[in-house]
Amino acid sequence: MRVSEPLRTPVVLIVFNRPRVTRRNVAALRAARPEELFVIADGPRANRPDDAALCDQVRAVVSDLDWPVRLHTRFAQRNLGLEANVELGMDWVFSQAQRAIVLEDDCIPDPTFFGYCEQLLDRYEAEPRVWLVSGDNHGVPGQLFAGASYAFSTWASVWGWATWADRWHRHRAEFPRDHAGAEDRYDRLPRTADAYRPAPAIPHGGALVTQAARRHFADVAANPDGDARGWDHHWWVSIMAAGGLSAVPAANLVENDGFGDDATHTRAAKEPDPAVPMRFPMVHPPLALNADVERELELILLRTDGRLSRLARRVIRPLWLRSVVRRLIAFPPVWRAVRRLVGR
Repeated sequence: MRVSEPLRTPVVLIVFNRPRVTRRNVAALRAARPEELFVIADGPRANRPDDAALCDQVRAVVSDLDWPVRLHTRFAQRNLGLEANVELGMDWVFSQAQRAIVLEDDCIPDPTFFGYCEQLLDRYEAEPRVWLVSGDNHGVPGQLFAGASYAFSTWASVWGWATWADRWHRHRAEFPRDHAGAEDRYDRLPRTADAYRPAPAIPHGGALVTQAARRHFADVAANPDGDARGWDHHWWVSIMAAGGLSAVPAANLVENDGFGDDATHTRAAKEPDPAVPMRFPMVHPPLALNADVERELELILLRTDGRLSRLARRVIRPLWLRSVVRRLIAFPPVWRAVRRLVGR
């Protein structure tokens, strides 16, 4: 797909109360010109006086589009919370579409992200081992891709992603929490529904390459506390249990512009990694797990969302101090030591 051509695959935009990043995302969508757009908007929180006006601004941005597009909106009147808004919203999308490219409001794609997703959605539609196409590579070193345009891992970022309806429906059959009463839980615990699975989800034996990641995802799979981990972790558990694969680009195609004091879930003093173009024609890798890329992604996940990192966020509140600690951990001698400790 050339960037100037309309985008055949439906795009999903998940928004809440941040008009600035929503405008950036709509500008990126204007360049791609999707023929069909689904907007999933969470509602204002009753205990946040500014939310109603901000949510109205966001909804005005996504409703005033200046290209020919079939627009579908799911605007919550009250706040559902991230988990319910995403899971129920994606259920709604995939009741109408067979595949989709998904962006949260703060995930700003390079124009080539859309062509990359469409090519892989076409190429692997009939390949049940492939579940997820990711646009963010979390800075995995390029040499680990061995000249290919992307690699197959087990877990992959959902900061810009794509999938097919049948994969999502399979996940929801295995993880069918319905979020009943979500609007009444915005200010109390538990904030979201139990992480319920009718049957245990056991990561496939070859899905993960470090013991630390096996422990991490075994804990996610077995923990019924819906507040302990986000919807993305439970999506990854379903992929792992099925022995599924995710495509990770060799170039970072999506910039996450959602860090900072106005963020709800990604509060950090962190500069976003810029989005860069995918080169076409793409070089396709073998349909098999790239253990080197998977190992690096597991270490990155544990560094940012493992037990120690979560403890550190509870203890270290100032964003500037978190930034200092992050730079210290990323310092090459320190990171090598952490890799030896965690990457076993």
